[in-house]
Amino acid sequence: MGFWGVTRGTVSHRIAPLLHAFGGAATALAVGVAALGMLPEPGAADGAPSPIVTMEEVPSNGADFAVQFGGRVSAAVETLASLPAAQVAALWVDLPRPFVGELIEERPDVIGNLEGASYTDRDRANIRRLATVQRDAVATEQLALSQLRSPSALDSSALTVAEATARVEAIDVLLGLFRNAPSNDARRYLLSLDSSVDGPPLAAISVGDLDSAPYATYFVPGMNSSVLQAEDYLRGVTRIQQASAASAAVLWLGYESPGPVETVSTARAEAGAVLLGAALDGYNAYRDAVGLRSELTVLAHSYGSTTAAITLAGGDHAVSSFVMIGSAGVPSHIRLEDLNVPAGRVYASEATADGLAAKGQFWSGRANPASAEWGAQLFSSNGTTLADGTILSAVRAHDAVGADDAADHEKYLGDGTQSLYGIRRIVTGQPYDIAPVAPAPSTDSTILATAAK
Repeated sequence: MGFWGVTRGTVSHRIAPLLHAFGGAATALAVGVAALGMLPEPGAADGAPSPIVTMEEVPSNGADFAVQFGGRVSAAVETLASLPAAQVAALWVDLPRPFVGELIEERPDVIGNLEGASYTDRDRANIRRLATVQRDAVATEQLALSQLRSPSALDSSALTVAEATARVEAIDVLLGLFRNAPSNDARRYLLSLDSSVDGPPLAAISVGDLDSAPYATYFVPGMNSSVLQAEDYLRGVTRIQQASAASAAVLWLGYESPGPVETVSTARAEAGAVLLGAALDGYNAYRDAVGLRSELTVLAHSYGSTTAAITLAGGDHAVSSFVMIGSAGVPSHIRLEDLNVPAGRVYASEATADGLAAKGQFWSGRANPASAEWGAQLFSSNGTTLADGTILSAVRAHDAVGADDAADHEKYLGDGTQSLYGIRRIVTGQPYDIAPVAPAPSTDSTILATAAK
């Protein structure tokens, strides 16, 4: 699931034959598709068209806001959606709970993605909305299939079906994730759900309560990452969260990641940077409104580090630490001091056995943040033995995770790896002995690490 490819295929047997006719999934993603739009999500009307309320007329506290918009829930939602995240958060902290319930009931599609609203409430809205999104996705897929069977079908029809089917399968993944409680009892929250894009919806999933956790980590994956791979990525994100019971780790699938052909460009990263910046600002707005003191870490893998670096260079998002693993490269015009992160809190690691990260940097012309001259704090992913005898295994692939728990071993977020050990310490604000050059472990050490897993 990395820069050049995924550990397992993400295209189902239902659509693989269609994509094969167009040169495979990678080519299909590269050339794009004129996909069908989503069917509109119904929203209950509450009478006459909602009036436009200027920001000066919005009360400064939630109780007064609820009174002003009593009986006009649609107008309340439209007004909240027009406000900056900081103003939403200031109102949200003392909105009456029954009124919040009305907002969620009326427009879960808005409240579920409303920056500044509490993440518990956003989760409620998004979970409530899943059934509707699934119904609309299935209807869109059926329409695309019927058009494909038409004698006048366009050349792009097969790709349109592929996108529609991918959306259905991705929503099925979300339904499965939130239908069943995780085995480790760490609660998941569906923080955002954006179905306005073609193919799989954009989403963010937290392991742990982001409303109250003093340690918060946003993980940004790389190429070909989407909700279709959420189950795999969540294993790694859960391991990050397990660094502390008082932490929350977010799998941020909130941008349209590139296919192989597009990775040499920063176009997808630049578009994603705007969305990631809004998500981080929303988190900061909420924690400021509730007075939460927290460490905020952005952890990014492969092309995700390109996206995150552009985000952090574009403005101050109050990030405490920035960690890049197996980076596909930072745009050459961005320097360490441009990232708006406290001095000494930008980290990078690239395993010796990860040959693909370097290829991504070379073909794109982007800088390697794990090089000594770039200036980040370097930590090893090559394996070591700690003073207490604990053996940490080396990362031996480019991927963050594999196709299942066993395949996660020796990936960047694999259990027992030196990279995960370092990440856990960084995201919880602990000191970490930086080891920029560490020998790869012996075969015996790797066997011992595997046996201890």
